[in-house]
Amino acid sequence: MTDTQVRITPDGAALIDAEPIDVPPGVDPARVVLQQLALDAAGSGGPIAAAIHDTRTEQRLRLQINPDGSTRALAPGEPILPHTPARAPAVESSTSPEHEQALQAVYEAGRAHDFARAAAQADRLLADLTVTHGERHPATLTTAGVRADLAWMSGDYRYAAELWTYIAQGWAQSAGPASRAARSSARQAAASWKDVPDTEALASGQPLLAMLATVAPTPETNPTVLAVRRRISLLTPA
Repeated sequence: MTDTQVRITPDGAALIDAEPIDVPPGVDPARVVLQQLALDAAGSGGPIAAAIHDTRTEQRLRLQINPDGSTRALAPGEPILPHTPARAPAVESSTSPEHEQALQAVYEAGRAHDFARAAAQADRLLADLTVTHGERHPATLTTAGVRADLAWMSGDYRYAAELWTYIAQGWAQSAGPASRAARSSARQAAASWKDVPDTEALASGQPLLAMLATVAPTPETNPTVLAVRRRISLLTPA
């Protein structure tokens, strides 16, 4: 399999296989690249390899990007290894062919960087899955994760944080608060919330903190919990 070629230019632009991708203002292009590659991996149904050249630092690396967004370093010529999903069972094992086709359409729109169309398609699929299977079904939660990634990539950080918080709560209830799916989603929620502007962060921060108190290991000393609590304290009117 040929590696996907990624280049980040000195001015912070990003290209995947020579095609420019949108980078929201103030966001590290490397993070946007990894989100896009995770969508590509999800759309392909398995891990992909990417050769990344960050010309800002002249760093070159080769990564395996998995459909759940996790990565591992690859040596030159090293083959891609099978990956066990960290979030959830594949949606395909729990949905109808019509739902599978709808999810593939979301991935195709995301790969084309048409995030508005991808988000609208994901919203329709989520509504259908919720009615058919319920809010806490693995298919619903996994598709919600795709929608949260699309929200983040389009710069809607508040919605991404709120949706990942909801997803983490769902996995905590269905798979247990210590499950990999719940904790992975919780990390995504906290990472998204960091990008939420101060004017919007307080409203979404309180549910995030409540979720982290349940999902995060040793919440009394967990660095993520403490960082969220500290920011909330600074944002709370005296």
